[in-house]
Amino acid sequence: MTVDEALELVEIVLDYQHLNKVQELVFRQSWEGRSYKEIARSSEYEYDSIRVAGAELWKLLSIAFDEKVKKGNLQSVLKRYLRRNKVNVQKNITIEVNLSGANISGANLSGTRLVANIETDFCQADKQKVVMLDDKAELEEESIDGEEGHNQGIKSNSEEQIYHWNGFHFRSDAQIKIAEALDRAGVLFFPNSKARITTTEGRENQEPDFLIFHNGKWGILEVDGEVDEERDRILQSHGIPIIQHYDSTSCREQPDLVVQEFLDMLSQV
Repeated sequence: MTVDEALELVEIVLDYQHLNKVQELVFRQSWEGRSYKEIARSSEYEYDSIRVAGAELWKLLSIAFDEKVKKGNLQSVLKRYLRRNKVNVQKNITIEVNLSGANISGANLSGTRLVANIETDFCQADKQKVVMLDDKAELEEESIDGEEGHNQGIKSNSEEQIYHWNGFHFRSDAQIKIAEALDRAGVLFFPNSKARITTTEGRENQEPDFLIFHNGKWGILEVDGEVDEERDRILQSHGIPIIQHYDSTSCREQPDLVVQEFLDMLSQV
């Protein structure tokens, strides 16, 4: 799969919502394995702008593809999506999706045939060639970018681990520790709740880790991940006074302390 094919697939999954200029830059360069610093050096954007755009992009794609997306697993997530949903693309003819009960943008598309006009060349050698799913294709190993994985080195592109707790799905054991601590504290909370907000780039999906209601006030507790200042500012403008980010180590090792500190801050607002 080329990067152009990957971007076409992303637009389909995003219901033809286009990435903005810097997000597309981050996507293309990340697809080629470049770090944020390398992207910044070869572009007109500062490192911080690239980093924030990357955080927004991975959050958006994580929601769209229903699994954690980051620089190190971008290609493997899209390949898994193709295998899972049996997406076949033919230039200027059809897109056929056999979803077997899965849904895109909240609509039940089981047994549905989607038809769209695609003008991008999916295959350089043969523009009429159908990009077919190879059910026997194996995922190659990929290197984890130093900015995200540090000393993790090489790891296999196996399925992202999904953690289950009381009927909820989480992306890390640190999130489960926080959910358990919130449960012990007896507060109302919504884990990984999807939201639709207006940003400077238009309407976008966002997914706070924990939306918490305590003493008549709403707050958001984020576990690890990069701080998205614009998203936080927009959510605060809608009446959420506290958005606090904690590292995964603290959440994993001292979840009750993290939760108590957060609830104390929320009570004092």
